[in-house]
Amino acid sequence: MRYYPIFADIVKRPCVVVGGGEVAERKVESLFSAGAAVTVVSPKVTKRLKTLEKEGVITIIKRKYKKGDLKGAFLAVSAADSKAANVGVYEEATKLGILVNVVDDPPHCNFIVPSVVDRGSLLIAISTSGKSPYLAKTLRLELEKTIGEEYETFIEILGQVRNKLLKTGANNVKKERVIKALVTSRIPVWLKENSTREINGLLAKLLGPGFSLARLGIRISPKKKTGKSEKRTTGE
Repeated sequence: MRYYPIFADIVKRPCVVVGGGEVAERKVESLFSAGAAVTVVSPKVTKRLKTLEKEGVITIIKRKYKKGDLKGAFLAVSAADSKAANVGVYEEATKLGILVNVVDDPPHCNFIVPSVVDRGSLLIAISTSGKSPYLAKTLRLELEKTIGEEYETFIEILGQVRNKLLKTGANNVKKERVIKALVTSRIPVWLKENSTREINGLLAKLLGPGFSLARLGIRISPKKKTGKSEKRTTGE
């Protein structure tokens, strides 16, 4: 079966995760990091999930799943220890028209989760349509070696430059020329080296005197050049 690739906006949307183990924990973290309003249904949960509840990030219903728990949900993930519970989640979600993923059980899913290289606004999703999650993971690890954390800042630079060009009414020829020059530049290398002078020099050359990282609202820390720590995201 071939799946249709899609990136969903789940900000503030209600999402339910059934199960409270380590697998469920990973699913929860992926959902709330994308802005979802997450509810966990499980009699037992990991320490991490308890912490997230204390921080007010998620809601936990401390009991086994029962029919009706998915009412109003946009998306559901089931990682329960009980096969009956997982099937129940799938059946309820299907009846209600809710997106549902039962972990490691493709026949009981209407969407699957890709393996993801996470570089902030840059997300690279890899899927084998559920045929070999291990291959998806292997390819992700290889891509992470090539596309390092510096790309998180690189994509922010590209986004800010694009916004500036749109606001100034630059014509399509200029926009294409500038963006192409940035995309094919050595900025990722300069970010790894914390070489702001080279980056500012290129920005000024392409956009005019005075343009710099600071003017674009981007700061690079000497100690931590490219933002948050690397995430490990498994998938199918």
